[in-house]
Amino acid sequence: MQPLFASKVGRAGALLALALAGSSWAAAPLPSWEQVFGDMRPAVHLSATYPDRQGKPQVLEFWRDASGRVVRRTGQRAELRLTPAGDGEDVYQLRNLVNRTAFDVHRVNLVRVGIFTDRWSVQHLLDRPAGAYTLVDLKRQTKTAAGECVWWRVKLASGKATEVCWSSTLGLPLQLVSAGRTVMKVNSVQPLKGLPSATLPAGWQEYNADEDLAPD
Repeated sequence: MQPLFASKVGRAGALLALALAGSSWAAAPLPSWEQVFGDMRPAVHLSATYPDRQGKPQVLEFWRDASGRVVRRTGQRAELRLTPAGDGEDVYQLRNLVNRTAFDVHRVNLVRVGIFTDRWSVQHLLDRPAGAYTLVDLKRQTKTAAGECVWWRVKLASGKATEVCWSSTLGLPLQLVSAGRTVMKVNSVQPLKGLPSATLPAGWQEYNADEDLAPD
């Protein structure tokens, strides 16, 4: 017959092992940005809607080619162009469609004046958090006019959260929801036939912002 003390020790050891195993399961690492969103960049042209400050719907158009160049046109007011560079210091061009002016600037000079942007965020229409965040799988899918997507919640350390319906096939969000309100919804996606012309129309003014932002 097994001594009572030994049986108690054995049971205690088994319970401790089970508790430790359970704690290791609970401590499983949270998914990373790269694991959830990846870096798929097929060539696409999409049309989306978003509300302006007055809540009126506006149109957003987005073009991305196979080399990662992007044109993003926001309503009838602004257009952002990204040309990736091999050294990581990408070239941005911001066009004011109202005043017909264009500003060219390298990323390094944007950072110098406190404007932090990154290639991934522009190429995927989703702002990648600069600070701490957590990703929560909302365990639901949606079929939209632009395709299927899976819902995730991006929660920042500040408490602000955005729900993202992500298409891993397109490498793009098909819907963004913040505080229960849709802040962007993709209505159509088409194969890219080409980026809008980079040539400025007659009468436009082009400025090299690097000249003003670069250190002396």
